[in-house]
Amino acid sequence: MNIPIHRFFRRSFMLFLSILLAGAALGGSLAAAEQQETASTTAGSVLSYEAESTPNTLTGNAGVVDCGFCSGGQKVGNLYGGSSLKFNQIQVDKAGVYDMNMFYISGDSRAASISVNGAEKENFSFPKTADWDTMGTYKIQIVLHQGSNTILFDDAGGYSPDLDKIELSYHSAGDDGSGSDGNIGDLGRQKQVTPYGGSITLTEYAKGFKVSNPTYELMYNTSTGLSQFNWNGQAVAKGLYSEIELDQMVASTDYKHHKFNKNQIIPFQDATGEGIKVTVVNEHGGLPSLSQIYYIYNDGPYLLTETAASHKTELSTANIAPIAMEARGGIDIGSYDDNRVLVVPFDNDAWSRYQAKTMNTGLNNDLYISSELTAIYDNTSRNGLVIGSVTHDTWKTGIYWSGSNDKLNTLRVYGGFTSSTSTWDTIPHGKVTGKQVASPKIMVGFFEDYRTGLEEFGHVNAAIEPPLAFGEGIPQGVPVGWNSWGAYDSGLSYDKAVSVSNYFRDHTQDESFNNEGHIYINLDSYWDNMTDQQLSDLVQVIHGNGQKAGIYYSPFVYWGNNMEQVVEGTNGQYKYGDIVLRDPEGNVLPTLDGAYAVDPTHPGVKQRIYYYMNNFKSKGFEYIKIDFLSHGAMEGKHYDPKVQTGIQAYNQGMAYLNEVLDGSMFISASIAPLFPSQYSHSRRISCDIDGSIGSTEYQLNNLTYGWWQNGTIYHYTDPDYMHLTKGGSIEGARSRVNAAAISGTVFLNSDDVTDATARQYMETLLTNPEVNKLAMKGKAFRPVEGNTGTQAANVFVLDDQGTHYVAVFNYTQVSAQRTVDLVRAGITSGGSASYTVTDLWSGESRTVSGTSLDVVLQAAESKLLKIVPNP
Repeated sequence: MNIPIHRFFRRSFMLFLSILLAGAALGGSLAAAEQQETASTTAGSVLSYEAESTPNTLTGNAGVVDCGFCSGGQKVGNLYGGSSLKFNQIQVDKAGVYDMNMFYISGDSRAASISVNGAEKENFSFPKTADWDTMGTYKIQIVLHQGSNTILFDDAGGYSPDLDKIELSYHSAGDDGSGSDGNIGDLGRQKQVTPYGGSITLTEYAKGFKVSNPTYELMYNTSTGLSQFNWNGQAVAKGLYSEIELDQMVASTDYKHHKFNKNQIIPFQDATGEGIKVTVVNEHGGLPSLSQIYYIYNDGPYLLTETAASHKTELSTANIAPIAMEARGGIDIGSYDDNRVLVVPFDNDAWSRYQAKTMNTGLNNDLYISSELTAIYDNTSRNGLVIGSVTHDTWKTGIYWSGSNDKLNTLRVYGGFTSSTSTWDTIPHGKVTGKQVASPKIMVGFFEDYRTGLEEFGHVNAAIEPPLAFGEGIPQGVPVGWNSWGAYDSGLSYDKAVSVSNYFRDHTQDESFNNEGHIYINLDSYWDNMTDQQLSDLVQVIHGNGQKAGIYYSPFVYWGNNMEQVVEGTNGQYKYGDIVLRDPEGNVLPTLDGAYAVDPTHPGVKQRIYYYMNNFKSKGFEYIKIDFLSHGAMEGKHYDPKVQTGIQAYNQGMAYLNEVLDGSMFISASIAPLFPSQYSHSRRISCDIDGSIGSTEYQLNNLTYGWWQNGTIYHYTDPDYMHLTKGGSIEGARSRVNAAAISGTVFLNSDDVTDATARQYMETLLTNPEVNKLAMKGKAFRPVEGNTGTQAANVFVLDDQGTHYVAVFNYTQVSAQRTVDLVRAGITSGGSASYTVTDLWSGESRTVSGTSLDVVLQAAESKLLKIVPNP
């Protein structure tokens, strides 16, 4: 990973040994190992365990495969579709932290969930190896008990690498998370109190100041250079400072002078509210000035902050942090029952998952850097701190953290985050150069319910950069229809697409599977199996059937290998060797997902976009799925010299795409970064959902922690298509529909209409008026619980003007009973109120009273329930 080493990174972990040994360790995948001699704690000793060894436990598709270059001549492969490998009988003679080096093969980037001794699973992304015949290694740290241990590798509903073996070596006993307590120091004698606008108050002291609104306070000590944020009179974040990497890392506390001048306070009004802008200027001989800027609002629970460096000559940095903290218990949310830190993936590729990590995590923290935002919260009380970037024009923002004792000991919110397994970058973040360089602007807010905080974070981002407006004639409601990928993959043809259009005309679109009469028939990849004339004819057929036509394109990738190939639409002016993205030394960047990244700022790329978009427009397509967009955000040497970072290039490329389309199509982003978000109407909340119950659970993990994107930064979050026959049963297929209905949504089927089972499922599951009516609301359900680690919640709720809808899921292949806590779901505050509960699928109703609701589910089954209070 291209992660800079900062002063607070020098400790490899911060975690009380007692917590570690209690099992706050990694969670798991598929693994097992034959019994070996007990591990020696002698420095440098290594224990090796083969994946294929007899004592190991394999489940699902996992199996032993011959492998000539593997240790022992074999490996464990086929870790997909609910499979796992469990290493058993891992024997060590001393408890503590161990380095685990994993030997694996993965021709593309894949993830695995790992669990030690049955503890909560943790998701790890393995960098791709050169190909499927090349061994890779990946090292993490785990905690082992004295004696026998188990290590589980699980595919987490996606696809995981093939495993050869693991090697273990003793690292240390642990760390107690010691350090300073974050005290910012005494501000001294109070000097003056000044009101601003009636709700903001500035209090000046001999050694600093305090700025407060009715909800929070910013305290700053101009002697120590440290600041503190209080909410409702409680210190939530203390010992805060800023950092910038120049020739070395420089902190604001390293500066001699921390200057505050009341006369430099400026009233402001932005898209989210009004308040005052407060600035502290840090100065030191030989260093650029470092301005810490705070935007304090008249009301509300959040503030914004940024840091700007300026100098008389140009400065250059690839790393700037407006918020940094290294202090024991520096982040303290005031409740300590089930404390979590949300880890957000950069994009939705490679079956990426959100993680609700225990706050008491001090191992592998460089692998848990959250992208763009985080929530630091207690799931029981739901009190929480939400921190995240609200500007996305220049930087990839990362949030590094570490904690113990239900508090954070380190925190760093910085522009300049790159990672080979998160942002997919193979080179460091681009340096930003100028006489003034500003960090990303960061929102910091404390909320009684972290879920409300995440929604507010979405609203603030949407106020600053609204989601893409709908063009004239483009329906604004939830898109409904069909996508070709799940049904036909590379076998798409003109005849098949015509059959689909006719089938939907005859069987579903007049049976409530439409949105105000609108329905899309969308071609995915391999539309180019058809001739240009066939594409034109197909659009006419689709329009003749009362439907709208959709198409697919990947604007920032090259799928070939011939660098001499002429780029389409450039009249021979450019070859692909001209437009592929390169590193500063001129080397072509490695492929990602099998494709080369092309430079969004290159005129050849723009000409290619212009060529294809105008071709699609001329044929009458009204919907476009744009895919593999993360390639456009990769760091590299760009054609436009003004573009210094991958995000700057991405903004330029996406803005040009919007300009060419000019509002003529519904734009659905598929594989794409979470931010910037203003270039598409919808974005996949997760990708590559094959329709199985395992993949549905994966999709709902992304909804559990990403529901807030729907209706804020995107008009709709797209749950990926509904491939019903892959559900394995009518119950599994119905769960796929339910998951899509509660996710925002883009409501697209993807079944083969020539398959009898598919037709049965489609005509049963796509034509329920009540379910379709709920999906057409375009609202994402909230999770009831947020303590599921890398997994999905199993209960979701929507409050629709006093009427509640509840979705309950069983992700297993055995029957189960779920109990819905109506108080936790926000349906009742307690007492003996009664409700009418209606199953939207069967229409059956029953009366319930009290504070809980029992739901019995068959294997892979789910329920959609409407709950209305009785008079």
